[in-house]
Amino acid sequence: MNYLIVFFVLTLALRAAELRVATFNVSMFRDHAGELIQDCSSPGNSQLLAIARIIRKIDADVILLNEFDYDPAESAAQAFLKNYLPDLYPHHFSAPVNTGEPSGHDLNGDGDANGPEDAFGYGKHPGQYGMLLLSKSPILRQDVRTFQKFLWQDLPSAIMPSAHYPESACDQLRLSSKSHWDVPIKHGNAVIHLLCSHPTPPSFDDGRSLDLAAPKPVDWNGRRNADEIRFWAEYIKPSEAPWLRDDQGKIGGLGANKRFIILGDLNADPTDGDSLPSSISALLTHRLVMKCPSPISDGALLHVKKSMQHRDQKTAHFHLRCDYALPSQWGFSYKKSAVHWPADDPVVEKASDHRLVWIDLTIRT
Repeated sequence: MNYLIVFFVLTLALRAAELRVATFNVSMFRDHAGELIQDCSSPGNSQLLAIARIIRKIDADVILLNEFDYDPAESAAQAFLKNYLPDLYPHHFSAPVNTGEPSGHDLNGDGDANGPEDAFGYGKHPGQYGMLLLSKSPILRQDVRTFQKFLWQDLPSAIMPSAHYPESACDQLRLSSKSHWDVPIKHGNAVIHLLCSHPTPPSFDDGRSLDLAAPKPVDWNGRRNADEIRFWAEYIKPSEAPWLRDDQGKIGGLGANKRFIILGDLNADPTDGDSLPSSISALLTHRLVMKCPSPISDGALLHVKKSMQHRDQKTAHFHLRCDYALPSQWGFSYKKSAVHWPADDPVVEKASDHRLVWIDLTIRT
């Protein structure tokens, strides 16, 4: 009996030392508020079945879902977990986002202040394109930090194109198109900070700017995308950062010697697409971010057009690498990672235009 107890304890310890983390833009946004709740309320939706099948197959310990419409009662999240992922993730976190939240300003200059482009983040209704974090390990809710209302102008050296927006709006514009979350979980004896976001796409504006000092193109979405990404580069620095205030009023960044994983659809490819050249490199080359092999897939090689660079690293149907799981240099050892994109699998096509990205880590003490 004693040997069985020892074996059981050692097995639990080994499991606690291993961690699989995933991020998945599930395209579970709907054009009208409440529609996702309806879709999640019965277990027969073909898209949601495909998404759930992929999530179950990868079986991550924690996974961030991007483009999951937020509702204040969390009705969609609870229904999705009940009807499509029962008993798999006992803990989840969601919070308000800026998409669809009225700014009160005519941000696109069309004479109307009530359109989706006039919201703090593009959206047809509040909560559209939200985020949902699912975890098998407990979430330390008392230590969660959100930065939904952090002002764009408060980011040091922000590249906000002030002349593009109404003067009255510039000191009210929020940095996050959705939100930035620091959600700590307790995995075994380790605290791990999951840094979740979904920056705005760098497209849908007047073009890509390679010279930010030039008046045209303004590239307002590209600039915001770059600053949303750079927020994390600043947040993980061990310096005091007195300018960094969260929605709860706490000041400062993450602090030194903390385990973190930056998760999400960051909408920035290091070699292709419309993002600013410096955007994602702010994280990929950061001294506190682990230099891991880039996740790859067979499906990308088959489907991504040959003119793209590093084709096997792409994570989206539209030929770009957008989705990332970037662990801290401190506190982890890298094991393996991949993009879940089989060469021929209709399930991934039915689920989303993005592919799930996962990484396996060993927790170092």
